[in-house]
Amino acid sequence: MSGRVLWRIEAGAGQPDVVLEAGRNDVAASWRRVMPLLAPHVHVVAYDRAGLGASAPSADPVILSRQARDLGSVITGTAAGPCVLTGHSWGGIVVQLLAWCRPDLVAGLVLVDPAHEQMTDALPGAARRAIRLARAGRRDELRGGDVAASAAILRELRSAPRPFPDVPVAVLSAARGFPRRFREHWTGLQAALAAAAPQGRHLVVDGVGHGIHQDRPDAVADAILQVIAETRAR
Repeated sequence: MSGRVLWRIEAGAGQPDVVLEAGRNDVAASWRRVMPLLAPHVHVVAYDRAGLGASAPSADPVILSRQARDLGSVITGTAAGPCVLTGHSWGGIVVQLLAWCRPDLVAGLVLVDPAHEQMTDALPGAARRAIRLARAGRRDELRGGDVAASAAILRELRSAPRPFPDVPVAVLSAARGFPRRFREHWTGLQAALAAAAPQGRHLVVDGVGHGIHQDRPDAVADAILQVIAETRAR
């Protein structure tokens, strides 16, 4: 991390450690409803990515690869061994990248309504432009970075014959919160992620939108604890 400091919060004890990766522009506190459900069972860590919350910024413009390296540094600095990585939205992409590049650090994966680089393909051009305009008016951790380089990294890794390590993988999808066509397309991409994992399963959480970990922390914690049980059985 070149001397940078990433602020983190920790709770509980026990292995495998769980590391929580927040969504785009979000911070460790977004997991505040999930962590108390995990702490009686395992050691759990959440942190602010570079430039967010209390964490120092980074000058590296290739955002995705740097974020994955930072996540790896959090793991090696706080965990006793391979971890169960849980990522929400954009955080789901970050933990996937680390799993593909550093499978030695990963005991299992839980992807909570994970983002996907093809998720907006089902939207009309006008809707995609409206999303870009809406984001332009808000602080965005991806703005100013080399997003094209990050997209190229994703394309290269997704083309690999077996990108996921042979570990338990749970992919959770929201049931609502977006226009139907967009939600169906996105959920299909998420189901395909689970199908691509040797030990993958796909779960749709009824009655909630994109913030599953905030609206149904019990569902997220249950998925994490199930993955932990599977890793311990191995």
